[in-house]
Amino acid sequence: MKKYALFILFCVSPFLHAETLLVAGFAGYKRPVSELSQQFEKVTNNKVDLFYGNMAQVLAQTSQSDDVSLVIGDLSFLKQAKKVSFSHFIPLGDGTLVLAYAKGKSLDSPQQLLSEKFTRIALPDTKKAVYGIAAHEFLSVGELDKKLKNKLMEVSSVPQVSSYLISGEVDAGFINMTEALAIQDKIGGYIEIDHQTYSPIYIAAAVVKGHENNAAIKAFQNYLNSDAAHKALQGAGL
Repeated sequence: MKKYALFILFCVSPFLHAETLLVAGFAGYKRPVSELSQQFEKVTNNKVDLFYGNMAQVLAQTSQSDDVSLVIGDLSFLKQAKKVSFSHFIPLGDGTLVLAYAKGKSLDSPQQLLSEKFTRIALPDTKKAVYGIAAHEFLSVGELDKKLKNKLMEVSSVPQVSSYLISGEVDAGFINMTEALAIQDKIGGYIEIDHQTYSPIYIAAAVVKGHENNAAIKAFQNYLNSDAAHKALQGAGL
């Protein structure tokens, strides 16, 4: 009986130490981060609380709280953070900029944005949002930004661009591949932007310094290295 009792205790012991993780995610990765967190909760007894925003918002909130354990977003921006220190980074994949268009529209090339068929084009914040910065870099090539000046509408984040695309309030918009795959049934379609026209985007999970020895963080890191997590990330276009 003692052997059985010890075996049962060993099996349930991970659940006795279950914790709640506070994870921050850049808005453009809301769907995959949410999916990963839900799967992690299913395979462990840990709870994940999430909040999202553009890069500046996420890092500002993280710097003001000791409770945030992990931040998921653009690696280069995370490394440049001045008010938040990270112990290490876990690579998750590469980001891809796409140009999506609303239902009822068709688009084969970004140059077609110059036509009269496209009057409103949305893009995320060009200073604080990863894909807004990427879109600005792309548009600067060939001075498309100047040619489209009166058509461009800058909003706060990728999800907001998506919302406008779905509602038809804009004709086209710059978002990431992850978001495009998630809303593809609600828009007309999308085209991938040449990676050579904007700075590389590497996505990572950054462990906030001071939380690296947290048991739940270690469990989450192990999960991120699992086949199930890799499959979910690939399915999200990363």
